[in-house]
Parts: sequence; C-alpha cells; structure tokens
Amino acid sequence: MLLSVLRFDASRGEDYPDSMIGRRFGNAGRARALLAAAALVCVPAGAALAFGADGRASEAAAWIESPYRHFGPGRALPGGRAVLFDEVRDPELAAELDAELSRLSTELFRRQGWRSPFPPDEPLRVYVSRSAADGMKTVASRTTERGLLREPAVLLDASGMDARAIVREVARQVARSVLEGYGAEDAFLEPALAELLSAPPGETGADAAWALAAAGSLDFHAEPAVLGRLWVEEIARGAGGPAILREAWQRAAESGDAPTAVLLRAAAPQTDETALLRASARLYAAIEPEPSPSRLRLFDVLSGAIDAAAPAAFAVRHRAYLPESEDTLRVTWPQDGGAGAAVVRYADPLLPPDVVTFSPGDARSLPMAGVARVDFLVAGSAVGGRGIAAPVSVEAAANVPFGGLEARASAEGGEPRLLWTTASHEGMWGWAIFREQALPDGRILRRGPEIVPSAESATRSYRYQFVDAAAEPGTYYRYTVWAVTADGLLARAFSTTVRTGD
Repeated sequence: MLLSVLRFDASRGEDYPDSMIGRRFGNAGRARALLAAAALVCVPAGAALAFGADGRASEAAAWIESPYRHFGPGRALPGGRAVLFDEVRDPELAAELDAELSRLSTELFRRQGWRSPFPPDEPLRVYVSRSAADGMKTVASRTTERGLLREPAVLLDASGMDARAIVREVARQVARSVLEGYGAEDAFLEPALAELLSAPPGETGADAAWALAAAGSLDFHAEPAVLGRLWVEEIARGAGGPAILREAWQRAAESGDAPTAVLLRAAAPQTDETALLRASARLYAAIEPEPSPSRLRLFDVLSGAIDAAAPAAFAVRHRAYLPESEDTLRVTWPQDGGAGAAVVRYADPLLPPDVVTFSPGDARSLPMAGVARVDFLVAGSAVGGRGIAAPVSVEAAANVPFGGLEARASAEGGEPRLLWTTASHEGMWGWAIFREQALPDGRILRRGPEIVPSAESATRSYRYQFVDAAAEPGTYYRYTVWAVTADGLLARAFSTTVRTGD
C-alpha cells in the first residue's frame, strides 16, 4: 500500500508534535487533525513537517510556512492514503489525485513488487501552490529511517498547471521517491524510470517527444525523462515485462554497480543499440514531427546524404524524406553502417506506418507510390561516433514493385469485379484491397483488406481478378488496390468506383 490511514489514540493527542500543529489556524486545528479517517479531514494548513536541522528539511519547512503560501485545510484522500493541502478548493483535483495515488499503490507495490518508501502509519502530505513558488517539485521528509521517509510530503509549485498536470507531477515525484529509497543513483536511468513508472495507462510518452523528434539528431542521454523513458520501456518490452527494471535497480543498489550497465546485462541478448533503434522506430510510427529541421530532398537522398555510420551511444541520427515522385527507392545499406530503420508513413491516414530495418549490406526497395513520408534512423552504439561517414546508396527505379499496370472495373451480374494486369513485378507478396461505402448519415464505412496473392517476381504479364460477393445492390463502392511487397510495405496501385445494379 502507498500509505495507510492515520492511526492514533485521539484521547492522548500525542500523534503529532507541537511543531506540526498549525500556527495559522491555532490549536483548534489540532482536534480537527485527528479525524483523518473521515472522507474530508480538516488538518490545519500550517501543519508543517517537524523538520530538524537538515538543510533540505529546513528549506522544505520554510517553503511550506512561507507567508506567500496560503494552503487551506487538508482534505483526506482515503484511497491514496494521503492528505491534500491546496491553495484553492478543487474537488476535481482531489478526486483525480486520490485515484492516481491508489493506482500507483496497486501497480508499483502490489503488482510490480517495488519497495515503498512511505511508512504504513503516516499519511503522505501533498502541498499544491497555485502561485509561483520557486519552481519547487520535490518530496521532502523529516528523516529517512531504514529506507522509510518519516513525515513525507510532496511540495509542488503548480503555477500554470491544470488538475491533470498536477496529478501527473505528483505521481512522478512519488516514483522518484521509490527509486531513491533503494540508494542507487543513475543520472540517466533514474529520471527515465521515474517517468515510466509514474505514467498513467495509455500514455506512451511519444507526444512529449514531438519537438525533440524533429531534430536531425536525438540524444537519449541528454533527455532521460522524455527519450530515455522510451528506451527503458523498450528494454522492458523485450524482456517480457517490467520486472526486469525492478530487479536490475535493486541489484545495482546491492552491488554498487552502475544501474544502466546492470540493466543492459540483465536484458541480454538485447543491446543498447537494439533497444535504441526499436524505441526510435516506435516513436516515429506514433508521431509525425515537423520535417524541416532534418528534411532531405530527392537529390540529397540519391547523392548519399543519408549517413549510416553509427553515432555515439544513446544517440540516433534522423533524416526525413517527403517523396517527390512515385518511383521506388532501391536502398543499399553500407557494410560499415550501423543498425538502421526506415519508418514509412502512408498518405492514407487510416493505414498504420510500416517499419523496415537495415543491417550492414542489406538491400531493400521502398516504394513511394501512396507514401507521404519516410523517416530514416541510425542507432548509436558504443563503437560509434567516430566521425567517419558511411553513405547509403539509393537509386530511383520505375516499374517496381510492378510495371505496366492496366485496370478496369465492372458490376456485371450485380457483383463488383476488378480486373488488372501487370507487365512485370518484382519483390511482390500480393495485393491488398480496401472497400469504402458512403452511409446515409454521411459516415464512410471501410472494409478490408482483402488479399489477392501474387508470385514474388515475374518478367511477363500477369492478370488478377477480385470479385466482391458481399456487395449490396444499388450501392456505390470505391475500391483502392495496394501492392504488398516482400518487406511488408504498400505501394498504391489504383482506385476505382463501382455502382452495383438495383
């Protein structure tokens, strides 16, 4: 559990030292503070922690008791076992924070097995300042005893934050306290882990990296909370779950080794390079950042401007290409290149992006028909960053993956029928067919894909046919046919509209 309910003997009145009783609200607040088991508790706003001479503790106490802070009476959060002190009465924040602290308790301590730094007999106090308050974002305590924070409190400058951002930051500070409780230190892994452990369900972290992802180079070490979190998540995904993160952090605390190195050893056969490339590819498949800072023109791509040499460890080189023709790009990765990938995003927004990877010597064809954007990525490694370029060889090729396409459509017999031929094809897997229908309410109903198989390669003409037996009479249908390559990429072939007979 994150924190238990307050436990005390109300008849003794000895559970809080005098210094914890509010100066601003007087001794009358003392009796109210002993009712924390109720849904709403009036713990005095000035119930500051009984901090000793420790510098950090004294600073926290001064921050709480500053005349510039105007915290109201405490509001109990029974699900999260905490007390909220806010400068405004915000029921929405109280409810959201209570739910989030309860979720963290279940997820971190019960399911994942992290050790709680919070005493079972004390509440977590959360102080939220709505006006500028020195940028304070921390968890303070009177003392630390055997890994437990005595009289723990989250101090938060929430100026400019809405309820959602406040809840997110409190969760982040709780996660950092959990990590600090082990005694391990890692300037990269600690903020990355804290960001991941505190993330609510459904938050991928990709949106936070939108601005960084536009650059031509991404330094994961320089941005641990934003980019490092994606790398850590990829390590956990490759290891089958988050248990590896706790085990590595605990092992590092016990051995004194660097936590990042311990995590990489535990994640074998994964490497920092493999996880880095996968995390980056997943990032660009999730978001579409501004292309200008890293954009290459077709001339640049054909002239070797894509450098496949591995950058330094935990760095990723990024180049964006917006197709200028529908020719296919024949890409040959150099033998001295690092691990690379191309994230292919289609002009049809309903189609998810595809990813192809490159190893030294790989040759792949990337069709540009129907493609809106390609992000080329090169992952850094421990032996990278030497400053010696490894240009990628790229050629533009027409009639790949197919050439000489002729297509027609009809609705004879009441069933839409598509017929098409190709003069040749290369590196094909088949054809994917999508059907769209306009509904009476204006919505578009999309169905597919239906698959028509194909031989991988042919230098002579092939004929294909698709019959839609599920079509309804008297209806207009639009069909879009895509070629599917052996690498799993799509190339737009043709579209046609057919009306079935009444």
